[in-house]
Amino acid sequence: MNEADAAAEAAVAGGAASLRPGRALAEARAARNLKVAEVAQQLKLSATQVEALEADAYDRLPGPVFVRGFVRNYARLLELDAEALVSAVELPNVPSPASAAIPLSRNIPFPEKGRTNWLPYALVLVLIVGAVVLFEIFFSAPSAVVVSAVTPKPVVVPVMVEPAPPVRETVPAAPQPSPPLEMAAVAEAIPKPSPAPAPPQLQAGMAELHFVFETDSWVEVRDRNERILFSQLNPVGTEHRMQGRRPLSLVIGNARGVRLTYNGQLFDLAPHTRVEVARFTLE
Repeated sequence: MNEADAAAEAAVAGGAASLRPGRALAEARAARNLKVAEVAQQLKLSATQVEALEADAYDRLPGPVFVRGFVRNYARLLELDAEALVSAVELPNVPSPASAAIPLSRNIPFPEKGRTNWLPYALVLVLIVGAVVLFEIFFSAPSAVVVSAVTPKPVVVPVMVEPAPPVRETVPAAPQPSPPLEMAAVAEAIPKPSPAPAPPQLQAGMAELHFVFETDSWVEVRDRNERILFSQLNPVGTEHRMQGRRPLSLVIGNARGVRLTYNGQLFDLAPHTRVEVARFTLE
């Protein structure tokens, strides 16, 4: 071990009292004659992210979970005490927005409900009912019929009664069954199911990715030309679908809470996950 490695180890063992984690990583890298680009390639990070780690500029990195994972992997690469460096990381405090002032409530006057006097309405109702009764008595009574007190004597007239003809019982005709439906009419009456739409076809050299986030996760996707196609922090309960030209390089944080479907098939992230971060390339 050379002097630079010994100094870095001493700073880490002392709880980073005299040396920041980024400076310890930078000195250990320089002692091993490693360049920033070489470290970035081995850690699957960009050169700007490695420089941000060595400068303790954690505000330029995705978040606390990723910062600790990056520092831990960098320390293991340089064979330093990873846990001591992670515990010495001081993340910037993000001030919370000031709460909006709550307006004071005012008492809104409402008019009091007055008592309803039902006596005039009752008198009017009584007058209407009385007028209807008087009308029925005087104008709608039936006229009197005079009945003579003399009872007439009945006159008996002989009537010849002829025998009634015999009654013939009629049997109702049985209902005729309705003719059966033709097979062609039945076939036409059955609705035919509409064909399901065909899935969209991918172009040559393209791949389709479908992310389902069961926890907060940061994802970065690059195409074959190292062009960033997708890079953002995705909240829990969301999903994202995209297409890109292969090969695709992916970095997924909190990989255990992410389900990835690659060209319609579920892709297992466990073999590519280290320290909660998955890094792999889809050919």
